[in-house]
Amino acid sequence: MTFLNPVALWGLFALPAIVALYTFVRFRRRRYRTGVFHTDAAAGVSTRPGRRHIPAGIFLGALAVLLVSFARPEANITLPVRTGQIVLAFDTSNSMVADDVEPTRLDVAKETALAFVDSQPSSVQIGVVAFTSGGLVMQAPTTDQQDVRNAIERLSPDGGTSIGEGIFAALTAIADDPIDLESVGDLSALDIGTFSNAAIVVFTDGEEVGGADPRDLAQVASNAGVPVYTVGVGTERGTVVALDGFSIATALDEQLLGDIAEATGGEFSLAQDDPMLTGIFDAIDRSFERQGERIEITSLFALAAMVLMIGAGVLSLRWFGRI
Repeated sequence: MTFLNPVALWGLFALPAIVALYTFVRFRRRRYRTGVFHTDAAAGVSTRPGRRHIPAGIFLGALAVLLVSFARPEANITLPVRTGQIVLAFDTSNSMVADDVEPTRLDVAKETALAFVDSQPSSVQIGVVAFTSGGLVMQAPTTDQQDVRNAIERLSPDGGTSIGEGIFAALTAIADDPIDLESVGDLSALDIGTFSNAAIVVFTDGEEVGGADPRDLAQVASNAGVPVYTVGVGTERGTVVALDGFSIATALDEQLLGDIAEATGGEFSLAQDDPMLTGIFDAIDRSFERQGERIEITSLFALAAMVLMIGAGVLSLRWFGRI
């Protein structure tokens, strides 16, 4: 425990003087009563010697607590609040305009992500990444949820799909430092550091058309202690999308998304089955650290002092008929 106004603690040195004054007054009163043949019994006061000093002792304790409250104490308290970073990675490829989930896959991904953002505490930083054949950080991790919402709502479809590039961009946002993939022969052995208080949530239909192997990037995330939670958007039956005069069949790849999540210690879920992403929220909640903060607890000490003073007054009235 520390104090914001420690000078006030000097007031505690007045307590011995108060005790001495109380003792002197009791001694003078006892001598006066003896001199005039006035006993406690004659005054209608309890003759139990143990009770005589209890209210005064409680009041003295209340005064000590009150003086400590003047020093504005603060304590390090672990609050049930999560801290860390979550990067939301969105597949914005052309296949996300498919309407096998209504209104479109991308719209469902946005709605699901916005609900997820609303459920996060303000202490968690959230970033936004968009990926097609490459990845782009749309919003660096921030605690400003309105900025996060704006970034999500700006997303629009274009191009092909590379989930690996999306994971790579998300890891770059978490590390807040460029990651060199070109100089590494084996991506699964790439060491970017440890970020155990971070997580990636990928919204995609899982259709992969090229780029970095998502399983290799998943291993990089796993080495960094970053779980990847995959959210499947679409159906395995799929549908046909008209694009540039061509009809392209597209369907959800649950197997790939499940493999990515399993390799990193994350989880796979379907957006249409868990629109609030409750399962992912709970999983992240269990893995993220709790935040320790120094909290001023002056009010607690003041409340304790008030309770003690009231208790001393009640006992004094009950036993002696006076305060």
